[in-house]
Amino acid sequence: MSTTAKVISRKAVAIRKQGPSGAAAGWPLIAAVLLALFYAASSLYIASNRLFWFDELFTIYIARLPHLATIWAALGNGVDALPPTYYMLVRACDSLFGPSEIAARLPCAIAMAAGLLVIFDCARRLTNGIYALIAALVAACSFLPYYGYEARSYALYFLLSALALWVWAYEGFSQRVQAALFGAVFFAGVCVHYYFPMCLAPYFAWELLQWKPGKRPSAKLIGGIVGSILPLLLLSPLILSFSRKFGGGYWNRPVLGELRAIYAQLFPDGLLLLALIMLWIALVRTDSSDTQESLVPRMPETEAIGWLFLAVPIAAYAVAVLKTNAFYSRYYIGVVPPVGVAFASSLWRHWRRSTQVGAGVVVLLAGWGIGMQAVVMQHPDKVEATGIRPFLQIESLPEVEGKRYFVIAEPLFFLEAQQYAQHPDQVVLLLASDFSQHPKPGPDPYLHQRLEANLSQYHPLQIWTIDDLRRHREQAALIAPDEQALRDVRQAGMQARLRLSRPLNIYYLQ
Repeated sequence: MSTTAKVISRKAVAIRKQGPSGAAAGWPLIAAVLLALFYAASSLYIASNRLFWFDELFTIYIARLPHLATIWAALGNGVDALPPTYYMLVRACDSLFGPSEIAARLPCAIAMAAGLLVIFDCARRLTNGIYALIAALVAACSFLPYYGYEARSYALYFLLSALALWVWAYEGFSQRVQAALFGAVFFAGVCVHYYFPMCLAPYFAWELLQWKPGKRPSAKLIGGIVGSILPLLLLSPLILSFSRKFGGGYWNRPVLGELRAIYAQLFPDGLLLLALIMLWIALVRTDSSDTQESLVPRMPETEAIGWLFLAVPIAAYAVAVLKTNAFYSRYYIGVVPPVGVAFASSLWRHWRRSTQVGAGVVVLLAGWGIGMQAVVMQHPDKVEATGIRPFLQIESLPEVEGKRYFVIAEPLFFLEAQQYAQHPDQVVLLLASDFSQHPKPGPDPYLHQRLEANLSQYHPLQIWTIDDLRRHREQAALIAPDEQALRDVRQAGMQARLRLSRPLNIYYLQ
């Protein structure tokens, strides 16, 4: 080997072993903490000004059941699809801070902020402070912020995925401790979402790619497998119960169009931001004729695993086709932390000597992510799922005109109206005329109504058939009915007269 080649080889080894530069000790760390605090505070602000929607109402209704045994029984009856531990966490927040929108959403706001800091530290060990900040900002520019102010478990899922990568990459633990911690993270992950074991696939794939005859799986991987299997076994009665009742008719089926769209859903503005980043690099690139200076370090293990996480939706699509029938982007929010770390690591390896590149990307991502969150802060009601606020504006009109019951056919709208109406017991869900028929293969059009019928065994809900509506038609106002509801009314021999068209359609029955 020539002298030049030896120098280059030594230089490459030094670059790979290089720890965080001085940039990590100063403003990037402060910026990362401020970023996490901003997203925690802004998420709590949005949470306090946004009404609960359908999924969240299932969370709080189950969390507020009288006893923990009742929560287990309800989930054993297929009332909802999350593990019981998450409802217990929401229940604890309710007890500490009082039942409110902000209390139920508090765990997710904290988890999101903590996850950003974990990503920062994980990337800092591979790169430096500036590029570690980029890794956190990539996550902040994904679809993650929405789940920081929603009372579901996805932000916790995100945090635990980040922790798993951090534990895997951290070299300060013994093999036994590292394996135990990695397994514990996966145990906790399954206890917040049943799809969390999908996050184990990239680690398994990495070891498979590195496999040689006679080589055993690492203790970390075995720990992760055990940590995933144990809670799945413990919670299997709840998983199977929901699957038997609703798995066959799940609303979001695994079709190729969903797979094609999922990456754009994970990173809604990703293509635009990537284009702007590449334009910035092209404008400020620095060329060097020195071979030693331009040497690109080899891709580290953590970065490679991060990129392998891009295969998780593809693997999940195959699983959904073969078994689960459920395929939606938020089930794979665990992809976000490793991809953010991998992107920052790749950028650092190629442009570590250009401060302008790193600083420019930080400014671009921070401006975009913080700006988008600020827009939501100005109008928190814009991220609400249904038109519940217009209903609350006019709910007194039918009552003044002698209508006692507010009858709603749309199940998401119904549950929100039932939560926020002045007289919840007067809000009624109208079942479709063919609701009782056995669902056909494929998505069940009445899945959400069936979920509410299940929930009504544990939380008081008024549910009517078309015959019930006929008996109470003089006292009923039909709120924002769809075409099927109006058709069912006509077929039942009733006439629907439009009483109000704005802000919602209201019909009186004859």
